[in-house]
Amino acid sequence: MDALRFSLASDIVELVVLTGDEIFLQTLREAVGPARRLWHVPSSDKVSDLLVAGGVGILVLDVQALNEAPNQFITQIKRQFPDLVVVVAGNRSAETALASLISDGTVYRFIHKPMSPGRARLFADAAVKKYEEQRKRPGSISVAAITSPVNRGLLVGAVCSALCVALGAIWLLRHGSHPESAAPPAVDAPAAPPARSEDLSSGSPASSSAAAPALGSPAAETSLLGRAAQALAANRLTAPAGDNALELYLQALARNPADKDARGGLAEVHERLLARAENALLEERLDEASLAIDTARKAGVESGRIAFLTAQLVKAREQVKSAAAAARAKSDAAASAATPAASQAEQFSALATQRMADGHLTDPEKDNALFYVQEALREDPDSSAALAAKEALALSLLTAVHGAIDRRDFTHAANWLEGAAGIAAPANIGNLKEALAAARRQADTDAWDQLMKSAQERVEQDRLIEPANDNAAYYVVTLRGLDPNHAGLGALTQDLGARLVAKGRRALTLEQYDAARSWLDQAAAIGYSAPEETAAQHDLETAAAQQKFMANVVNASELNADKTVQPAYPLKARERGTEGWVELEFTVAESGAVKDIAVRSANPAGVFEQAAIGALSQWHYKPVLHDTQAVAQRARIRIRFAMDRKT
Repeated sequence: MDALRFSLASDIVELVVLTGDEIFLQTLREAVGPARRLWHVPSSDKVSDLLVAGGVGILVLDVQALNEAPNQFITQIKRQFPDLVVVVAGNRSAETALASLISDGTVYRFIHKPMSPGRARLFADAAVKKYEEQRKRPGSISVAAITSPVNRGLLVGAVCSALCVALGAIWLLRHGSHPESAAPPAVDAPAAPPARSEDLSSGSPASSSAAAPALGSPAAETSLLGRAAQALAANRLTAPAGDNALELYLQALARNPADKDARGGLAEVHERLLARAENALLEERLDEASLAIDTARKAGVESGRIAFLTAQLVKAREQVKSAAAAARAKSDAAASAATPAASQAEQFSALATQRMADGHLTDPEKDNALFYVQEALREDPDSSAALAAKEALALSLLTAVHGAIDRRDFTHAANWLEGAAGIAAPANIGNLKEALAAARRQADTDAWDQLMKSAQERVEQDRLIEPANDNAAYYVVTLRGLDPNHAGLGALTQDLGARLVAKGRRALTLEQYDAARSWLDQAAAIGYSAPEETAAQHDLETAAAQQKFMANVVNASELNADKTVQPAYPLKARERGTEGWVELEFTVAESGAVKDIAVRSANPAGVFEQAAIGALSQWHYKPVLHDTQAVAQRARIRIRFAMDRKT
């Protein structure tokens, strides 16, 4: 009976979670559920005690909870407990710092925080699977297995007793001073089922998250965001064209870049695409994972996360390839021993058939169906097995090309067509080359039409030059570089150019010269040329020159006046005994005459201005020379009005 109880207990894989992040801890509790025990420790010095007690297979380590270098801590733990499955959680910089440990398998998985319960469940299931595989591996003995049942029980009892004493002390302390705020124990009962469930078969949430807009009102149902939310709820992430969540949320953001619902919905689409890729990787569905990663990349998911998943995919493929190679070598050796009389051509043909079944038509190098068919034909061109393998390969290659063209995967289509040379009939290859060329032309046309459509939409939305890489000017310039003769591009360029020049004219009227120059430069950049654009550029240069001239003001004392006139003292000011001054700016023309007089300040105001202007307008200066040429110059002077005081 004791043996039976021990067996049942050992089937419940226990997890130790080192974290100080309550949200992360709660997410893990929701993810693992009651099927596995979860032990929470807030500091690294408590981890070893639980691991020594035995029965723990997985360590989930939040790097923010560590007081030492994560690399050093993980290396020490793995040295003590080599069978422990280590899952690390943190940010991008932590992932980079642990790259070597992730690459060599010391760290089994890296979790990016924050995460949903669904993604946490995938990582937990994968870690449990990894741990169970290690337990079943011949010759693998865990720390828990070395510990005798008696010692194991004593250690578990000791740890549990220590925890109970600590918890009792905490309870008494907290209840003694704050009865109303009792803290939960360090080891909690399994959390309630999560409010949000996820569809593990597709690797994405079964219902939209809080970030996605709600479908409540009839207006939302008919709006663009309502359609996007419906597509998200139905898990139509990137297909069908025109009615999927990605396209609809992007359209919503194009209309209103600040829309929080659209941004949240797009972020949820990205998360689901990543979850789909991660799920496929975890379940070793590598072709599906590759397609999911490519879809996420095209959808605009952050390049760092894509790079990490791609590296994981390459690593998984290498592992599968190594295992398959070992199995094939064993199978080939057994087949060779069982049929020593089989010809080399037949053996190569059998290998070719196996590679076709595995989907390895032209790769990896020297271990693919094409390679083995060619080797078989080289050994015996008349071998019936070799000829049959050749015919089967031709059909497989042509079928693969058809599928790649339909998916618009032109790179693989071209590679398989190249491999089909000498294997498939030349007529069939020629037909498919024409089909590939036509598909590429159609794809280009579709892409250019989409650029045209996007440019027209941005013009209608008055998003002429902003935001970057998503404005009318950007799409017009891009389309002109790809297809300068595209139908409608000329008319669109004229329309957009006229709008840009009008914007520049308005900025010029408001004396916003930098803004005016930006608008007019954009008009020139899209290839717009018209009389109004030339006139606007001329007016801008003139205004800019005048602004520069007006800003270059010198003190009148620096100039040589050859005629001055004293201002007449205003009668009322003289009667009242009022004194003061007037500060003026004026232009000395090329002839030396004074013009364009402007009052800048006066004290007191409204008393001496006219008298000062009347006098200054009669002054005359020697012409200002620049490189022996007379030029106009702006100057400033202060004219004082003071009463004569007789002693």
